[in-house]
Amino acid sequence: MNSGVPLGRIFGTEIRAHWTWVFLLALITVVFGGELSAQTKDGFDPAWGWGTAIVTAVLVFASVTVHELAHVGIARRNGIGGNVVVVQMLGGTYLMETRPRTPGQELRTALAGPVLSLAMLLVFGAAAGFLELVWGASDNVPQGIAAAAFVTDVLALFNLLLATINLIPGYPMDGARIVHAISWARSGSEEVATATASRVGRLVGVGVMLVGAALVPLTDLWPGLALIVAGWLLIGSSRVLDRRALLQSLIAGARVSDALDSEPARIPPQLTLDVFAGEYLGDRLGAAALVERGQELLGMIGTAQIRRIPRRKWPSMRTEQAMVPLGSVPRTSGDAELWPALEILERSGLDALMIGTGEQVSALFTRRSAAHLIRQRAEEHAKQSAAAMPPRGFFGRRRPPAPLSARPSWAASPPKPPTAPPSEPTPAPTDDTDETHDTDDTDDTQR
Repeated sequence: MNSGVPLGRIFGTEIRAHWTWVFLLALITVVFGGELSAQTKDGFDPAWGWGTAIVTAVLVFASVTVHELAHVGIARRNGIGGNVVVVQMLGGTYLMETRPRTPGQELRTALAGPVLSLAMLLVFGAAAGFLELVWGASDNVPQGIAAAAFVTDVLALFNLLLATINLIPGYPMDGARIVHAISWARSGSEEVATATASRVGRLVGVGVMLVGAALVPLTDLWPGLALIVAGWLLIGSSRVLDRRALLQSLIAGARVSDALDSEPARIPPQLTLDVFAGEYLGDRLGAAALVERGQELLGMIGTAQIRRIPRRKWPSMRTEQAMVPLGSVPRTSGDAELWPALEILERSGLDALMIGTGEQVSALFTRRSAAHLIRQRAEEHAKQSAAAMPPRGFFGRRRPPAPLSARPSWAASPPKPPTAPPSEPTPAPTDDTDETHDTDDTDDTQR
């Protein structure tokens, strides 16, 4: 989740651009630049045309960035923070420091982006309308005015598209968070709200696919196919919510202390990466080790760090050159709940969190140790579910036992206990009764 190209910080929030923006900005520039340069006879020379296209592409990216910063601003006002924004094609991922504690916090945070996009639609739409009103009837429009009119038209339409798409109730759009918040407020349960948001997302995805399938024979092929693909993506993203809910249920009540690497590897700073990867990591993805010089703790290194370095450099690069410094590694406590710790670990992009204060690190909470705990709980859950299932019926299908009213008369009533055979008359006691009993007891003992 922490992927992307870092661009800087705005109001204390780190801005990252997803790599797809490289292609998107290039596409916007080429398409609009070619279109505007072709209008030389109408007053645009190539320099103005390409310049206007570049400005339009930059402002499109800025519109998406402002949309995401609106989420972060409202989140901070509600006390749930936000430190990283990954700007994606039609929205982004705003990473909260803590989860919303109430449905109202989640609803206000989710609505902030679309509301600001609609506000920018009104601003750019008003500017475009004003320019059209003043210069629309003129035969000699200056190139600057024509360029401004083009930019405001495009930005007004783009912000309308941005707000509309983000209000679709499918994860990870803002509409899914809005549905989640409303369902949470009505039911009082986050689990029920997650299931509702997932179900609504799947229904919307199916609806979009059906509309696309209907458009294929009626219009051009590509719009229908685009809607089919969009619907399929919505259905797939809704499954992410299902898996998230299942994961939360598996680790409910678990603490960080349940998934600790209590004896992490401790390696010297001069160890080369090829030796570290071969001897300490191997196939253990998500593992990490502490880097120490004598008794001094320097930092931490794991799979995430060496993956960023070309393999040809491993023999010559030491762990102290690739490690994460001690002060940059997030920390948690063994008593912390497991789910928030997993969210911190995911935001950090590292392989582990440190347990302890200062240089006194007693253990690591790693991705590998968390995955081991989740796997154990999943196996236990599967065994319990299998034990609770009714026996298999015909063709191997499991079926519940038939109610008593549906059973035949001979099976509906409980069986009667067998009748005891008539007892023999008890013989009269004789004088050697005690002796006989003693003999019987002796025989039984010998047997």
